[in-house]
Amino acid sequence: MAETAAEYAGLELETRAGETVQLRNILMLPDDGLKAARAILAKFGETGAQELEELVPQIRDLLLLVADDPKALKAELADWPLAVFVRTVGEWQEETQVGEAPRSDS
Repeated sequence: MAETAAEYAGLELETRAGETVQLRNILMLPDDGLKAARAILAKFGETGAQELEELVPQIRDLLLLVADDPKALKAELADWPLAVFVRTVGEWQEETQVGEAPRSDS
């Protein structure tokens, strides 16, 4: 389990209250959480930039879903502007993206 957790690491987020929240890789979520996260992420690809602000509640839900301490994160998210949500999700996706398998020379 420790090896898997290290391989599928999350993104650490420092709250203004001084707490550290881990935004976990969706692959480390239980089945229900994984399904919910994938459904929310699928909607991001369907939405144009002009509609992005309508996704704030779903982005908030996604971040709370992947957070190891949703209570600490919820207080942090209360007054975030859209740009902070978008940037945080982008950094989280980049950090938790599963890399490709190394190519074999044979």
